[in-house]
Amino acid sequence: MGNTPPIPRLGIPALKLHDAGNGFRNMPYPLGKVGTTIMWPCSLAFGATWDDTLIGQVAAAIGREYRGKGSNLILGPSVQVQRVARNGRNFEYMSGEDPYLGARLAAAYVRGVQSEGVIACLKHFGFNEQETRRMDGNSVVDERTAWELYYPPFESGVAAGAGSVMCSYNKVNGTHACANEELLIRDLKLKMGFRGFVMTDWWALHDRPEAAVVRGLDQEMPGAGAETFFYAAALEALEQAGGGEYKGYLGLPKERLYMEPAARILAAAFKMHLMERPSCTPGTDCVEAIESDQRSKANNDLARRVATESVILLQNDGVLPLRAESGLKTVALIGHALAARSWSTAEIGMAGDYYSGGGSGHCYVSDEQLATPLDRIQQRAASLNWKILTSLSHNVTEALAVARQADVSIILAATTAEEGKDRESLNLDDNANELIAAVAKDGRPTVVLAQVPGAVLMPWREDVSAIALMFLGGEHTGSAWASVLFGDVSPSGKLPVVIPISDEATIQPGLEGDVPYSEGLFTSYRAEDAAAKSAFPFG
Repeated sequence: MGNTPPIPRLGIPALKLHDAGNGFRNMPYPLGKVGTTIMWPCSLAFGATWDDTLIGQVAAAIGREYRGKGSNLILGPSVQVQRVARNGRNFEYMSGEDPYLGARLAAAYVRGVQSEGVIACLKHFGFNEQETRRMDGNSVVDERTAWELYYPPFESGVAAGAGSVMCSYNKVNGTHACANEELLIRDLKLKMGFRGFVMTDWWALHDRPEAAVVRGLDQEMPGAGAETFFYAAALEALEQAGGGEYKGYLGLPKERLYMEPAARILAAAFKMHLMERPSCTPGTDCVEAIESDQRSKANNDLARRVATESVILLQNDGVLPLRAESGLKTVALIGHALAARSWSTAEIGMAGDYYSGGGSGHCYVSDEQLATPLDRIQQRAASLNWKILTSLSHNVTEALAVARQADVSIILAATTAEEGKDRESLNLDDNANELIAAVAKDGRPTVVLAQVPGAVLMPWREDVSAIALMFLGGEHTGSAWASVLFGDVSPSGKLPVVIPISDEATIQPGLEGDVPYSEGLFTSYRAEDAAAKSAFPFG
């Protein structure tokens, strides 16, 4: 999150940029007030709906929340096409593993947010498909792979009128993205026709400002700060810059080079009518707005709907839905994740939980906002006068003892992920795989619910009765699970990623300086041996 200062004498307002992961990044004062916005499902859950109309509605609702909070630029959507299954930020990337899916959703999201007068920011451009060595890794990508696989969501977002694009930390073909002329000028501004402005990711400028502007950068963020690489005398350096052969999209002469970035930023602000609808100014009068309660029944209902419609039924031998006429009398609820809470303070830093991934986009909620899966499933089962048995740990012996007394066992297994590092493996947390296998092999019907930030391994899949999956679903996760389990809705989500048979069946994060995209177009379901490597296929 960050701000640019206003220029009152010219009527230019501050840009107030706020993170987007599972919604407005509420944190304890002075950055907001917990419990005043919705923790929406993660962007990968949006991808699992395969419904661009719904996601457009969600984006508009999110835009209203941001505007009500005083923000006029949302740092999203994140639209990279996923390459590395263990990427710690895959939960943020709504494209999943498909460029067409990403293109449809990116356009819908941009239009939705910007319909509320909030600038959308497409990120992270480009080829930021892993967190390992994200600051200095060099993505080596050929043009065909770039344009056919990784660019379509950005192209679509640009065509939808996105006001800004965020360049990434990594290098692309040897040059850092935020000073990469081929990436920012040739591909983004000229070939895609992008008319908005390019901002850096926070402290992502690794070059002199004048050199970066000549190569297509428009705004360094967050400006002066402890981690900044280059900031001092930036304007003076720009005024003295030679400008090379590039005259820019607006055709400005080189001695006025710094005017093009200003023009692009102002154009985005004018397009969103920010001059006509001035809001608060950071440091003076934003406290009331940022602490205001922007929750509403309509947004709550919409968040619950998108969480529910994101649920993917991977297999079912007839045990679902659970109904009164099925003859069930006793249900076992197993797994620590059933009762896990969401982090409610900023003290845990970058860590994620089972409702919102970790990092700059983590969303905080009050305890009153979140009803756990245990709360909602118990509530529904009790209404049918079923006996409820629980084992809220991953102790296999305890779980077996409970399961043997029940007509059906429901196991909720989960894992999470966070910005700044890739997942160590695709396993579920604790010893969930061992526990699920033990309960399933005991012979009674077993339903597994997976609450995850991306692809996971399911080595027990052939032994269980049913499997349903939800990507981190926000504050209405519990309600969504209950609605699917008890047949209120028919699960309609579709996999936006492949569920692999093993870690080795996926592309691994690059550990060296160069990260060659040597597989070209053949990732995910496009790989020649995709069927053999997939436990559950894309879609």
